[in-house]
Amino acid sequence: MNQPKKLIIVTGPTAVGKTARAIELALQYGSPVISADSRQVYMELGIGVAKPDAEQLAAVQHYFIDHVSIHDNYNAGRYAKEARELINELFLFHDNLILCGGTGLYINALLKGLDLLPDRNETMRAELQAIYDQKGLMGLQFRLQHLNAAKYESIDINNPQRLMRAIEIEQSPRPTAVNLPAFAHAFETEYLHLDLPREVLYDRINQRVDAMVTGGLEVEAKALENLQHLNALQTVGYSEWWPYFRGEVKREEVIEKIKQHTRNYAKRQLTWFRHQ
Repeated sequence: MNQPKKLIIVTGPTAVGKTARAIELALQYGSPVISADSRQVYMELGIGVAKPDAEQLAAVQHYFIDHVSIHDNYNAGRYAKEARELINELFLFHDNLILCGGTGLYINALLKGLDLLPDRNETMRAELQAIYDQKGLMGLQFRLQHLNAAKYESIDINNPQRLMRAIEIEQSPRPTAVNLPAFAHAFETEYLHLDLPREVLYDRINQRVDAMVTGGLEVEAKALENLQHLNALQTVGYSEWWPYFRGEVKREEVIEKIKQHTRNYAKRQLTWFRHQ
């Protein structure tokens, strides 16, 4: 009788230790690791997205790390399609696969599929940009919270581009569903949700940010400053540096903002996984 296939999904908030646990399991099962992280997918981002280090990447085969450029329009639909195709191929050679990441949208899209998102609406985007110019982040946050409180709790509400896109989606008719490749093998899913007491997790986040700064995060962000308009760089760890490079805030404020925004992100991840 054939061994049943299994997809082991290692999830949890940022800084909880997902990468180390996934590698431990991958070594145990002789399996590769499939990343489900919407930021580690970009080859130009490194320190600020806490990618696995060279030793970790050498320990086991990783997929969807350094996968595309920040110039590419990468999204959950494309990830789901490519990850399904990869899983179909890998299950030919492995009985167990490890999926690791904290991007719940990617994991859901892969396993359950997702609706196509509406195209960008330039008229609506101009209106939302006007709200942002006049009322700042709070204007966009108020609009999204009124439209979809659950969505408001699950996205980066300090990212104006993400807010505008979320509002745009909520106010637009939905196209038909994405036609994803079918899974070629029957398999079980096993979730391993990692968590820590809140104060311990927040302390780990603060320590991680300090280590990132010591490891050269400012230099990495500076090298990407001219590309700050790209959606991939409208994210925690990078966007906080842009005002500093313009001379508008102090360096210490940048570091504290990164810590605060990362803690906020972890809280949203916990909320999302709890709802799931």
